[in-house]
Amino acid sequence: MVLIASGALLVAYPYDEVFLWTNSIGVLGIMAMQALAAPAVWAYFRRDRRGMRAARVVWSPLLSCAGPAVLAVLAVVHFDLLTGRTGVLNAVRLVPLRAVLLTGFRGGLVIRRGDPERYAALTTVDVERDM
Repeated sequence: MVLIASGALLVAYPYDEVFLWTNSIGVLGIMAMQALAAPAVWAYFRRDRRGMRAARVVWSPLLSCAGPAVLAVLAVVHFDLLTGRTGVLNAVRLVPLRAVLLTGFRGGLVIRRGDPERYAALTTVDVERDM
């Protein structure tokens, strides 16, 4: 809401500035998260395949990482196509994405070291209990 209100106060073009500037970061973030999720699946099943074939728990996650990773890199290289702008402004827009990524990794490491039980619980889901 703050971004939309700011855009209205600054008389910014709704699509060219407000929509593209705010959503371009989100689109890039989704691609990055999809690229990071696939190796996480591989790492999870690396310890225990749970009786599943290697194609399902090893090769599929690793191959599924390639598409979003390549797309994320291309999106960063050609970020001007997502935002409709060039120059320093695009570099500034990418800073929060890096900061959130590093904060997330750091938060995971802090939980892993400080509260191993809580960290282990991140990979367990009991649908029956959690409903």
